[in-house]
Amino acid sequence: MEAERATSGEFAATWRNYQGEIVGSTFGGTMCWMPLKPWSLRIVREGWSGIVPCGECPGCLEFYRRRLADRFVKKYGEWKHALYLIRIYAPIEHHAALSRKLHRRRGLALEPGFIRLGATSFAVIAHVKGLPPLYLGGRRLGTRTEPIRLSRGRRAWRSATVGMLVAREAYGAQLNRFYCRGLPHAEKESWDVHTQSGAKSYNRARDPRVWKSANLVLVPPEVWSLGRGDRRRLRRDLGRANSPEGVASVMAMVSELAARKSQSSLIGPAARPVLSRDQVLESYAMAARRSKAASGSEPPLISPSPPSEGGGYVSSVHMGGADPPKQAARPADFAGLEPWKPRHFAALPEDSLSELTQKQYLHRTNRKLLDEQLERIAQRLKGG
Repeated sequence: MEAERATSGEFAATWRNYQGEIVGSTFGGTMCWMPLKPWSLRIVREGWSGIVPCGECPGCLEFYRRRLADRFVKKYGEWKHALYLIRIYAPIEHHAALSRKLHRRRGLALEPGFIRLGATSFAVIAHVKGLPPLYLGGRRLGTRTEPIRLSRGRRAWRSATVGMLVAREAYGAQLNRFYCRGLPHAEKESWDVHTQSGAKSYNRARDPRVWKSANLVLVPPEVWSLGRGDRRRLRRDLGRANSPEGVASVMAMVSELAARKSQSSLIGPAARPVLSRDQVLESYAMAARRSKAASGSEPPLISPSPPSEGGGYVSSVHMGGADPPKQAARPADFAGLEPWKPRHFAALPEDSLSELTQKQYLHRTNRKLLDEQLERIAQRLKGG
């Protein structure tokens, strides 16, 4: 993984010591988002230890794109002639046939091979600015030409390598993403794979990706703190994007999150509010008071005055059309019943109700209404 200075704090991976202090930062765009079994698998080499990359996430695809761009730089770094990237918009099943048709025309002076830019277009490298018209099924195909500015190094090959960012599902299992003869081989490094048992759980969003023997760890960017549902939906949307433009639109949501510096969910619904520490302690105290009141060790808390809306029930009309008797029930009707013990639910401060979830608020409101109804029954028993 190459070390490039990060331009944004949200996208910067940080080097930290074991005390949690930040000692440096680097570019985190090529780090794996979803490593393979990071709690048990490690790759080790010369005092460095890291995770096993998945090879499918946006971080891994960006790493492959940069490695391909480095190969182009090595081949054309000393090139003195002008080069042009010509993008041809055609379905993926016609890429190979159209490429062979173009390369048979020697007057076009094309570099060998072609590069797939998703499932909707491919590109060829040419020494001329334009191509003769191409037709497919009686329809003229669209093209786009842009110069390759070799003085910019790897950045000059950004447009030629963006097809590497498209998920493998868009190409299919039997199709390569590029066919370019004469490219230098990619640099390879050998690593030893170690397994470890009994390790603590690993958090893919916050735990380190690299460990160094000098008590340093590389922590991923803060923008990667996505929930499981968000990661699943992000991978699904990236799998459906069959062009570089589609991938860019999906990744724009990550950029928006970094710009807003929001703590809410990136794609899924907003997180439910949680109770504060004081509210949790208050709920424990209320539970203890209700337990004591139910056991009889503490006198029940009953409001001395009836509710503002008045006591008693209003019965519905019977099916026969006759109204029920309006006189109050006599205490003799309740003979033989045990004394009623109210279940009181203390009211919360008004400012804390807004921090409750909808389910908790409805539950407490229903309990309060039930307590008021029981208090009205108690008042009727006392008044006869």
